[in-house]
Amino acid sequence: MPVDATHPRARERDPASSIADQIRALAGGRVRVTLERERPWASITFTGTRHSFLIELTDATTPDDMENLARALPEHEFAMRGYFLADILVTDHSESRMLVEALSIIDPVTSCRD
Repeated sequence: MPVDATHPRARERDPASSIADQIRALAGGRVRVTLERERPWASITFTGTRHSFLIELTDATTPDDMENLARALPEHEFAMRGYFLADILVTDHSESRMLVEALSIIDPVTSCRD
């Protein structure tokens, strides 16, 4: 049965949407966040996904806002049901846009309870 991506429960389980929503919230809703690419990731112990996001200024955002967001992202505690964020890195940054790489990992503890 297909999952309705607009359903709150489905969105809650999608780590890319959760990361994008939290980046938007961290910026006060004044940036546009686009998922550019996803690719599976695995180690001997964990499984997850690498996400690449493009973050762009909106009319309500200043270059200082982007700089503040770039500084805040690595320290932000991302909350995702069934996942944890293992890494987030600003890979490119200008006054009007930013490229961010994030690694979400399936949480082996909470995923066993779902």
